[in-house]
Amino acid sequence: MERLREALEAWRRELGEDHVLADEATLARARTATFATTQEIGAVLRPGSTEEVRACLRIAHELRIPVTPVSAGRNQGYGSRVPARSGVLLDLGRMNRVLEFDEELAYLTVEPGVSFEQAHAFLEERGSRLQLATIGGPPQSSLIGNALERGDGTGPHGDIFQYVCGLEVVLPTGECLRTGPGRYPHAQAASVLRWGAGPGLDGLFSQSNLGVVTRMTFWLAPRAACLRLVSGVLEDPSQLGPVVERLRLLRMEGTLREAFSLWNDYKVMSVLGQYPWGETRGLTPLPESHRAKLRAKLNVSPWHLNFVLEAPSEAQAQAAQERAEHVLKEAVPALSFTREEELGPGALRQVPSARNLRMMYWRKRSPPPEVPEPERDGCGFIWLSCAVPMTGTHLETALAIAEPLPLRFGFEPNLCVLGVSARCAYLVVAIIYDREVEGEDARALACHHALQQALGEAGYYPARLGIQSPVLPFTPEDDSPRVLRTLKAALDPHGILAPGRYLP
Repeated sequence: MERLREALEAWRRELGEDHVLADEATLARARTATFATTQEIGAVLRPGSTEEVRACLRIAHELRIPVTPVSAGRNQGYGSRVPARSGVLLDLGRMNRVLEFDEELAYLTVEPGVSFEQAHAFLEERGSRLQLATIGGPPQSSLIGNALERGDGTGPHGDIFQYVCGLEVVLPTGECLRTGPGRYPHAQAASVLRWGAGPGLDGLFSQSNLGVVTRMTFWLAPRAACLRLVSGVLEDPSQLGPVVERLRLLRMEGTLREAFSLWNDYKVMSVLGQYPWGETRGLTPLPESHRAKLRAKLNVSPWHLNFVLEAPSEAQAQAAQERAEHVLKEAVPALSFTREEELGPGALRQVPSARNLRMMYWRKRSPPPEVPEPERDGCGFIWLSCAVPMTGTHLETALAIAEPLPLRFGFEPNLCVLGVSARCAYLVVAIIYDREVEGEDARALACHHALQQALGEAGYYPARLGIQSPVLPFTPEDDSPRVLRTLKAALDPHGILAPGRYLP
């Protein structure tokens, strides 16, 4: 406690009184997620520059105070802004500048406080022909925060961390480094080349607690002149395997350049509305008879397929449509193809939206507010995203594990399959509940742990982790734990940065 008081005094000297927050209202918000947490937060620091981040970490290193960085604190379903262990929060939200933009070479360099919404507005204001990936989470989410968690999005660059370079990183000791060519004076290729001479370091700071990223360059994609929204319904789950096989072919050959999504009925219904409490008289999980009624009422099928075809000309768009229809017609007989102009100007232009946040209110008894704040509103929400090889057999095996487990714990199996690359899909499970119902927090966490364990035992491991399970509960077969501990000890000798997050 004495060391924390000393650190607070030192941080106030560096940042000013207004940017070292320890009032109860701020701390209460900071320690609240969409599931149960017990971590305590001693203060929230709000640096405004890389130099101030360096000063904050030097003080934390000298006084042995645990510090966890957050960018926008919108990591909902994985812990929001709550650290994996108690300590001080390093809130990078004030660092919200766009540092560099190049239309010709198609890149954008930002600080960690820049959100998807802000970046999209920046490009729109300049009449840019370029686009970022768009995520299904809050528009206020940080570009850098999402990339470092290796989040996924829609658009040609949906596997976001694959399309970044030029990281500026502050180490736990306060030292600073830059990845790629940008470490050298006047490096002309710093924003267009990930790898410089020597070892590549970018991956060390993704899903890790080895440094605080204060700058990153994102490679943008040109907006295609012609877009087609492709939609289809699967009335029988047995169609899923054959559909995924054909989608893999379209991805590998390049006809489909971005991720596809397959949503089950529970996921679609949770976005369109809320749990039918009146009709079920409070019974959970949703009985099969009421599930069928709700499907009919909302015109929802067991599974829904969506993806976007992009092309630089109408002739190429038509050719891509004909190819997709030819490949998929046997597996999905009723495909629809909709031109963007039929949906309205810019309807498929990857605009950040809070629409999917409605899903977190599925089990609440009051409607979502105009401005959703799931943590404030007591929404219970936990994500589990695991990597599955892009074959029908693997997907069917993983779904056979994931689908029945939530029902055993009293939750609907809210499922989504995302085709993030040509070879790998993410099976994403959402556990949705009402935190105000006694006992639900404990059951939801037990459900998450059971899913993670069962899928992991079958070889399907998470693509990212939340603080509900900050380190995988499986033992690697190689020497990676020792190597990672060596790296952690070298870069963070006192273990002050985000303790317990990804690296034990």
